[in-house]
Amino acid sequence: MSVKPFFETYRYTGEIARLFSQSIVECRLPGSEIGNILAVQAKAVPMECVCADGEVRYGGKLFLCVVYEDGDRRICRAERGAEFSHKAEGHAVTPACFAKVAFRVENITHRREGSGLYVSVIVNAEADVYGGKQLDYLVGGEDMSVKKDSISLCKTVCVSGESEGEDEFETEAGDVLLHDETAVVTACTVRAGQIEVQGELCLGVCMLCENETVRSYERLIPFSVVVPCEEAFGRVGASARVRVRSAHLTAGVDEDAGKCRIVFSYTVATDCFLHAKEELSVALDAFSPKYELEVRSAKDGGRYLTNQVKCAERVSGLAVLTPLVDGEYTLVGAVLPRAEIVCKKSEVGFEAEGAVRAEVLLRGAEGGYKTCTLQLPFVFPVDAVGEEVEADCIVCGLNIRRKKDGETEAEATLKICLRVYERAEWAYIKEVVEGEEIRESDAAFSVYIPQAGEDLWQVAKRLHRDEKELKKSNPELEFPVKEGQRIFVYRQIK
Repeated sequence: MSVKPFFETYRYTGEIARLFSQSIVECRLPGSEIGNILAVQAKAVPMECVCADGEVRYGGKLFLCVVYEDGDRRICRAERGAEFSHKAEGHAVTPACFAKVAFRVENITHRREGSGLYVSVIVNAEADVYGGKQLDYLVGGEDMSVKKDSISLCKTVCVSGESEGEDEFETEAGDVLLHDETAVVTACTVRAGQIEVQGELCLGVCMLCENETVRSYERLIPFSVVVPCEEAFGRVGASARVRVRSAHLTAGVDEDAGKCRIVFSYTVATDCFLHAKEELSVALDAFSPKYELEVRSAKDGGRYLTNQVKCAERVSGLAVLTPLVDGEYTLVGAVLPRAEIVCKKSEVGFEAEGAVRAEVLLRGAEGGYKTCTLQLPFVFPVDAVGEEVEADCIVCGLNIRRKKDGETEAEATLKICLRVYERAEWAYIKEVVEGEEIRESDAAFSVYIPQAGEDLWQVAKRLHRDEKELKKSNPELEFPVKEGQRIFVYRQIK
């Protein structure tokens, strides 16, 4: 090859793909003593995640807690667990990649078969796949002219960490039926060599107290996690996703005081994502004065974090109970509050829409319980400027009131973490193929009439002439050229 292009290589870690998958996990409980089902709680915790050719293989554990009435209408609970595995397909995934998986459970159903109770849960998995990327880009060469410019590429560094904590509080004396924990990030700060994540954990406890009454309690617990990260230097943005990896409640009853002292211990797992923009000077176009060249370009893209916003929103209105309740029932309370939220772009910005959900306990005049699922839809604007917005939230202080006409009003506070992203794309020359030799004209000079609006690079490439040479031989010329202008090209006659 007569032309000698010069390439440089840049290696970095970036987002490869975002994959979604869904699986059904089923668990069997001995059902001979289980009567009326009051609540079913399901938690899915990731255990392993491996990238293979064209897929991400992941596994987890499903924890179930079923609250029910037995044959004597006593409220009881039963617990079971099951392991599961599944995969998410993606053609760009290779064994050299790594993935972070988050689970969300929905559509919990149960049925009886013989003496057993079968609980089925849909587990939604979101896998963010990352891997090493390499840019081999043109920067110059011999017998070549190149047009260079800067590109901004996005690279992502992923690190993980855990933190343990403990909290103590008192309630009425009773037995713990259910406890549910959700966490949200309130701040993510990059310091020298580490990422500090702060957040709040919302603990909900449902207890069976004296006289078979059911009470629910709520605690908001702050937490922090410090994750070492070698790349955590300078002005870079970081985001984090948290999940409660494990949670244990220990209850001790003081019969004289009629109080229950609860010790809550937990482990919070955190995945941190460091987002950085890197500037590279690359050749965007090239030509040779001696040979025809074919330049082959490549494109890539990614996203980078521009802002992280903490906010709170109070939502209220008429709620929907399913199934519909017939007869006279007294509202006991709501358990397992949660929120589904997504941010969508509207004509005036971004809007958050979704619903607050909870299991509502009602008690009939004869003393029996009935359970309904509450849904409180919401939509409200969010103060975010960007191309993509992701949201995590926890539900605090859910209040429900039954009206005389049978309708149900609900009110709740959402604590929200917004992550705002911008998309970026970049192009570069990855290959140069030399063609035939350019035949020079025998004339000592020629006149070229350019197209109006052409710049110096476009004219030089079309004429296969060095830019400095053209400017020297046409000192009066200004670019971009105007219609009717002429350019003189001088050649040395051998």
